[in-house]
Amino acid sequence: MAPITTVLDLTKQPPRSGRTTLGRYAWLARLADKARAQHAGTHDSYIAYCPLSMGFLDRAGVSKDAFETMIAHEYDDERLIGYFDEHVTDEQRAEANRFVLDEHASDLAEQDAEEGYASSGSASPSRNAAN
Repeated sequence: MAPITTVLDLTKQPPRSGRTTLGRYAWLARLADKARAQHAGTHDSYIAYCPLSMGFLDRAGVSKDAFETMIAHEYDDERLIGYFDEHVTDEQRAEANRFVLDEHASDLAEQDAEEGYASSGSASPSRNAAN
């Protein structure tokens, strides 16, 4: 998938699936989409820093403040990947991915179904849903 450099309007389309990897990180693409939209005021009912996002960041060892700074400085996907690759250990990445993909598999399945993604999270969305 090409790097996202523009802000999605989440009133018109959902963020990327939580299963969609950005670099080697599940959830990062979705969090980036929601945080960028929140900054732009186009987040609809999506919450950037929901409990799943906070759990992901905590396990990755990246603070909400650090992530917010990256979003405020308009980091594109490639810059986010660079930051995470530089600051997140392989163990932290594995734990963050386990948290998202294993511990929250049913939440991801529900989100993907609501947003019209195929079970792999790779299909095009067909409608909007929150979180």
